[in-house]
Amino acid sequence: MKNLIIESTIGTPKVEFDIKAGSLKITGICTPENPKQFFEPIMSTLNDFQGTGKPLTIEIFLEYFNSGSSKALLNLFLETAKTANETNIHWLSEDEELKDAGIILEEISGLKFKYIDI
Repeated sequence: MKNLIIESTIGTPKVEFDIKAGSLKITGICTPENPKQFFEPIMSTLNDFQGTGKPLTIEIFLEYFNSGSSKALLNLFLETAKTANETNIHWLSEDEELKDAGIILEEISGLKFKYIDI
């Protein structure tokens, strides 16, 4: 199993999935034309990682994301919730609107988020 690094572009965030550390970081702006396609390698790596039984920390710090990305993030969280792995989700935000988006995703996914104001 290899680490996953996706460099940011104008419409996509930087993704760093460190397998050994059990850490997934998604930072930047998330408005890909095809969110499902963009998140596909993240989901694949997550599925592989879940078999390790190791705890996972997911850190999300998005300046902006569109509705398609919101659905992709929800799918990521729902997939994470399916396993018995310990999962810590850190939702970093600069404003109340982004924090509210995290609260909605938390409620739907059933996971517990830790909110960090930047």
